[in-house]
Parts: sequence; structure tokens; C-alpha cells
Amino acid sequence: MNWLKQLISRRKLYGELSEEIREHLEEKIEELVACGVSRKEAAAAARREFGNVTLIEEDSHKVWRWPFVEEFLSDGRYGLRMLRKNPSFTAIAILTLALGIGANTAIFSVVNVVLLQRLPYPDADRLVMVWEKVRLPFYEKDQNEPAPGNFADWQTQNSVFEAMSAIQDRSFNLTGGSEPARVEGEAVSANLFSLLQVNAALGRVFTADEDIPGRAHVVVMGHGLWVSRFGADPEIMNKKILLDGVSYTVVGVMPRDFLFPDPANFHVSGPEDQLWVPLALSPSQLANHGSHNLSVIARLKSRVTLAQAQTQMDGVARHLADEYPQSNTGVGVNLVSLHDQMVGNVRTPLLVLLGAVGFVLLMVCANVANLLMARASARSREIAVRVALGAHRMRILRQLLTENMLLAFLGGGSGLLLALWGMKALQAISPHDLPLFGDIGVNGRVLAFTLAISLFAALLFGIAPALAATRSNLRDSLKEGARESPAGSPLRVRHLLIVAETALGVVVLVGGGLLLRSFLALERVPLGFQPEGLLTFRVIPRGEKYTQLSQRVAYYQLALDKIGTIPGVQHAAAISFLPLTLYRASKGFRIDGRPVALPGELPMADYDIVSPGYFETMAIPLIAGRDVSWGDTPGTQQVVVINQSMARTYWPNEDPLGKRINQGSPDGHTPWLEVVGVIGDLREFDVASRPRPTMYFSVSQFEGNGLLRDWVVRSAGNPVSVSSEVRDAIWSIDKDLPISRMRTMSQVRSASVAAQAFNVLLLGLFAGLALTLATVGLYGVTAYSVTQRTREIGIRIALGAQHQDVLSLVLRQGTTLAFGGVAIGVVAALGLTRLMTDLLYGVPANDPLTFAGVTILLLLVALAASYVPARRAMRVDPMVALRHE
Repeated sequence: MNWLKQLISRRKLYGELSEEIREHLEEKIEELVACGVSRKEAAAAARREFGNVTLIEEDSHKVWRWPFVEEFLSDGRYGLRMLRKNPSFTAIAILTLALGIGANTAIFSVVNVVLLQRLPYPDADRLVMVWEKVRLPFYEKDQNEPAPGNFADWQTQNSVFEAMSAIQDRSFNLTGGSEPARVEGEAVSANLFSLLQVNAALGRVFTADEDIPGRAHVVVMGHGLWVSRFGADPEIMNKKILLDGVSYTVVGVMPRDFLFPDPANFHVSGPEDQLWVPLALSPSQLANHGSHNLSVIARLKSRVTLAQAQTQMDGVARHLADEYPQSNTGVGVNLVSLHDQMVGNVRTPLLVLLGAVGFVLLMVCANVANLLMARASARSREIAVRVALGAHRMRILRQLLTENMLLAFLGGGSGLLLALWGMKALQAISPHDLPLFGDIGVNGRVLAFTLAISLFAALLFGIAPALAATRSNLRDSLKEGARESPAGSPLRVRHLLIVAETALGVVVLVGGGLLLRSFLALERVPLGFQPEGLLTFRVIPRGEKYTQLSQRVAYYQLALDKIGTIPGVQHAAAISFLPLTLYRASKGFRIDGRPVALPGELPMADYDIVSPGYFETMAIPLIAGRDVSWGDTPGTQQVVVINQSMARTYWPNEDPLGKRINQGSPDGHTPWLEVVGVIGDLREFDVASRPRPTMYFSVSQFEGNGLLRDWVVRSAGNPVSVSSEVRDAIWSIDKDLPISRMRTMSQVRSASVAAQAFNVLLLGLFAGLALTLATVGLYGVTAYSVTQRTREIGIRIALGAQHQDVLSLVLRQGTTLAFGGVAIGVVAALGLTRLMTDLLYGVPANDPLTFAGVTILLLLVALAASYVPARRAMRVDPMVALRHE
């Protein structure tokens, strides 16, 4: 409080001075006025006469109005001079801080864009996804795609939503240009855009009249597609384009920044390939409660919470289960905010990465604090002299903290430059399905974060060294040649910092080790097929030429035959959805000879449609029976091939061959399908998901919407080498069918684990940085300790200590510090790694092998870091050491 008393005293003094000056000014002004001078001129003349005094008064008021400003500026200038005088120390400290602050800024920029930034829609916090929540004996899913009938009933029976809109994932063959193109898009209810409160940039969006079957073929296209495919033609409105061979009228173009993802998978489509058409559900579709193929989005009414809406929709679901027991038993409603829907899968990984990089920053601060402790020891004599000359210790503490703030802000500025490079690298390696609601970059929030952590770092690494420096013994510091005692408080603080730094390093290394082991476990998962040598691509025969099953089958046969004649091609086939692409369709069925299932107990299985030869092309083993064939036609016995999981689940201890299932109602109007083959289990949805009961239908018998989308070609050599010939073969049959997603199956597999690879790469990078920091910190403290104990070591050697004794002494100190940090870190990691459970596969969060490996690694590193100073200690000449002291 001394500064406050001093301020009050000085303000009182300058108040009295101001009053005295004003009195003299008034006397002089009256004297000049009496002599005939105007009052204005008299006032100016009086101020000129007392000019220096009034300037002093004004300057004094300016300075003492903010008493710390001048001192802070003075401390800053002095701090900059001190940093310039020690360029090596300054460069190392700034670089170390830049690494920690830059890494934090880069990761935070991703967290900001993904987790913190609002969705690009007005009042986006009121947007929710409405899913079915299915709880059946053979099938459970929290986010099941709603049936059109449920959507229709939800609309009419709720009072919590302003509007609801249905969405169906669609893709189109866009023709009429130089080359056909596959365009991703959605069929949507006409009110989707008004629900999102977004309008077209050109033209208009859909009207209610256009959302009626057969009423209109209109399309709204994305800005990117308009630019890339149509050259940003301003006259595009009301022009016709061909989608799947059908003419559509362009009625609108959406704004440049409008992107609406596929709500079923939430993989954000590129801006160059998105369009929307009316969903136009028919009355029969709106009455269908059994086919689940929609996504539903809704906007909450104002002042209605998500919990309140969930409560009401639970009641609606119970009412529908009573009204439609056959289809809705066990089917509830699950509301998820749109933001949570889009970031749910990435929130935990990003927070884990942010936590890991935060620990790295703490380690950086510990290292810089150790540097400052060593520097404070070197400056102890300077500080002692200043104190002896009358400087208050609080004043010196403020000076040192100012220097540390300068250091932190210089490190923060350098870190921001590193972060800009890091952000570009993150964009390059981030998974394609990472939901980014804006560009990763520097904005006000990121700058504020960088400034905040720079200030935090300054306080964190600066307080302990500054306090230690101001508490040093004045008399000992002024002695010529005085040294810090090795048992002194500053050295104990440095030891504590190393223990804390090692503990933090253990947590980061254990996290990285767990993710690495999990990723390696994923890499070893047997897929059930051989991805090597497979080329995959997508071709979907749509349009007037392929409306009939016979037309599609003829095309598949001809195309596969042509591809099979390409030199180097061994097998070719097609399937409705390629494995490992995060998509599965499912169906309920009845088993012949068993009682009709009660509502909610209908057996369920995933399904795919395949061409003959698919299992052989994918190298999926045929366990029993036969494959489907082109001879399986609508006029012959309907057949199905099942996997081992389905055989074990529904025919345990029985031979499933010859068993029959029915996908229709109990009235028998739908044909029975005979199980003719059993194949081995394979990973269909993704690498991590276990095989589920799955059935495979023959494309030559599958009436309705059965389309083969994904094609696979097995070649004897590099599959990419036959890609051009495959394109030629496809286009030789129909040049209007676009070919998309051409890649190898190995690339498909890599894409399916891209998120895990991204997490391993980043956390592994931070773990490596943490190990380096721990090594450098331990080496620095050990080397400093050896320097401080030179006299002691010299005396030990002079009294007969062997070199091995000195080596053991130094190594024991380093490993003791490391062991203490490892023990604390292991305990902390056991608690914190539980947060990573959802990110791990095949590895428990408390995996003993990982913990043991990290412990051994850090202890070995501690030995290596301590060995170099120990070797130097062994070479100490006792005579030289004692003479120096």
C-alpha cells in the first residue's frame, strides 16, 4: 500500500501547487485588464509569463493521473535492453514459447471453426435433427432414418416446432455438357430453405405447389456448381438441364457460402457439386411407416427448449406405436441439435488434442521458467546491487515480470506466425468429413486466444523465477565469486518444475501411445476381403433407358463382360454400396416355419444387392453353397446369400442352406427367398464395426429400386494401370453415364480410418515434442546442478571418490527427478485417459503395456539426459575446482 500513500501525498502536493498558480494567474490578469488590455489577451499574456510553471503542473497531472504508466514504459525499455544483451537466451526462450503457443493457436483455430463457431444459419441454435430411436431385440439404433409416414404424423401431431422438413440423399447423372458428371445433392421438402431462413442469391427457392408428385421438375443449384459447370451464367434462370436423362428447370442459385450437408452422414459436399430438387412425397409414401429413408430437420418455436420438445415427441412416438404396432413398436424419437449432430463425432478428439497441446504449453512454460531461474542466478549480483542502492524488492519484481511479459508476447507473435503455417498443414491433412463452418485461419477470437495464452504463459513461467530472484540473500549475492547453494530454494523450485514437466509428458505420451496402439489394432483387423489389387468406381445407370430391371441387368452384364476382357483384369463385379463407406441398409424378414413375430420382434438384417462374381472379385470366402448367378431371374426361385453372422444368429446349430425367408407381410403375397450360399463375415460399415447379420440379393432378381452403384475390378498388377481402359469400356456402352469416385480399395480403406490417422499423427507429434521438452529440461537442470556442485565434486574426488561414484551421484539425481515425475504422471494419466475411451479400439484406457512402455522410455531418456553432465562431472579436476572457488 506504500504506492497508494505516495500517490495520495503527491496528489495533495500538486493540488496545493495548482491552487497557488491559479491565484497568481488571476492577480496578473486583473493587473493587465486594469492597464487596458482585453481579458482574453490578458489571460494569454499571464499564461506566457507563468508558462513553465503551468506546463510543469499539466505534465505532473498527466503523469500522476496514471502512476504506473511511466514506470511500465521504463521497465519495458529496460527489459528490451536486457533481452538484447542476451541474444542466445532470448532466442531459445522465444523459440520454445513460439512452439507451445503456436501449436495451441493452430489447434484452437480448428476448435473455433468446428466447435465454437455458430452454424451459418439464422437462429441456428433452434435447429434440430429428428431421428427415430429404435430398440428392437435384433436391432438398436439411436439415429435411425425416419419413415415418411412417421414424418407426416410428426408434422401434424407436434406443437413445439415452427416447421419440419424432410431430406433424402440423392445423386444425379448430369449430362448435356462435354462430359457427363456425377452430382451429389438432396431431394428436400419445399419449406427447407424457409426453415433454414436462407434464400436464393439468384432466382428463387421452391414453392409448395412444386412439392407435389408430377407437378414440376425444378432444381436449385449450389453456387459452386453454377460457376464450375455453367460458367456463372447470369441467364441460367429458367434454362433446362438434364438430370438422369430428365429435363429440369433451374429456378435458383444459392449464395456462395451456403452449404447444406448430407444429413444422413454429415459429410459436407463440395460447393461445386450440390443441387436440390423437390422431394414430392406421394400420398402412399406419406402413409408408409415401414420404409426408413429420410432425414428430418426442424426449427423449434421460440422459448421451447430441446428437453421440452423431446418430452412431447416421446408422447407422439408412444401414440404412433399404439396406432401402428406392426411398424412402430420399439420406435421412439431422438432430437439432436443440428450443431451437435454435425460435430458430435469430432468433439472428443478435438478436445483431447486441445488438452494435449495445452499440456505441451505447460511443459514449455516449465522449461522457460528453468531458463529464467538459471538467468536469475546469473543476475543475482545485479539485483543485489540495485537493492543495496535503495530499490524496493516489489519494484524489482515488477521489472522482472515486465521482462517476462515482453518475452511471452514476442513468443506469442512468433507462435502466431508458426500457427499460420500449422493451420495450412492442418487443412491439408484433416479428414474430408471434418465439419468446417468457415475457413481455418486467424480471426478476432483466435487473436484473443493467442493474447490470453501469452499472458497466461508469462505469469506461469515468470512468477516463480522473479520471486526467487528478489528473495535472494543480499549479503551473499554481493560477495565476490558467490554461488547459489545447491540446496537453495531456487534449485528446489527447478527440481519441482522438472518433476511437473515429466508428469505432464507422461500424460501426453500415454495418450499418444494409446491412440497409436489403437490405430495399429485397426490396421490388423481382418476385413474379410482382400483390398489389394482392387480398383473401385461408381457408375449408376439411371434414366429412361434403365427403368426396367431387364434393361439394367443387360447393361450390367455387357459392361462387366467388356471390363473382363481388358488385359490384366482378373475379375469384375458390382454392388449397391461398397464396404467401408459408412452406409448400410437394413430390412426385416420372416423365417419360414417359425411363428409370426410379435410387433417389435421382427428379425432384422443388413442387406446389399450384388452381381454374380462379387464375392470372388473381393476374395470373400464362400463357406457353403453357391454364389448368385445371372440365371437367377424373376421367373426362377428367388435366392439370397447370407453371411456367417446371420447364419449363427438365426439358425444356430443348423444348416442354413435351403432355409427360406420372406421380406413381406404374412399374407404370402411376396415370394419366399431360399438361402443358397453362406459367405465369410466382412467389415461392411467401417473397419471398427463388427460384422452384423447381412444378406445379399441377386441384382437380376431384385425388382424396384435395386441399383448397383459401386463397381470393383481386380487386376493382376497395379489396379490404377487399368483405370483408363475401364473408363473406355464403360463409355463405349453409354457415353452419358458419368464415372466418379475412381480409387483403389486400399485408398477406400485408408479413408475409412482417416480420422483415427489424423488423431494419431497430431497427438504423436505433440508426444514427440513433449518427450523432447522433458529431455531438454532434465538435461538443463542436471547440467546446472553439476555446475553448482563443482566444488563439492572436486572435494569428493580429492578425498578419494572414484569416477564411477561421481557418475552414480549425478545419474541418481536425474533419475530420481524423472521417477518422481513418472509416478505422478502415471496416476494422472490413469484418470485422464478414461476420457479417451470412445477413441480407442481394441485397447483399454489403462492399457498396462502402454503405461509400462512410457515409463521405461522416460526413465531411459532421463538416464541419457543425465549421462552427458555426469561425464563432465567425472572429468572435474579437484585442484582447478578448488582454486576457482
